[in-house]
Amino acid sequence: MRTTQHALDLDLAAGKPSLASRTAGVIGVLTAVWRLYRSRYQIARLHDLDDRQLLDMGLKREDLHEAMTSSFFENPGSFLTRASRNRANHFYRGVRHD
Repeated sequence: MRTTQHALDLDLAAGKPSLASRTAGVIGVLTAVWRLYRSRYQIARLHDLDDRQLLDMGLKREDLHEAMTSSFFENPGSFLTRASRNRANHFYRGVRHD
């Protein structure tokens, strides 16, 4: 019986990612940064609303301030979603915070 050995060169030992892999990584990072920037821009526009309009969405001005002063890489939209849901839960339990 004859045994033939085949070497599979995956270039894993060198640790070099392919051009497609590097490009996908860069595009992923740029997309994430763009989404965070766009989210912060949209939240900044919420400052144009009056307090009653914000409260209709379950938000207060303090929520906007906290979201905008969070770390750049934290999603401020998620913070506002949590704040609004918490305020709605308190409202439906009979605890008003307006």
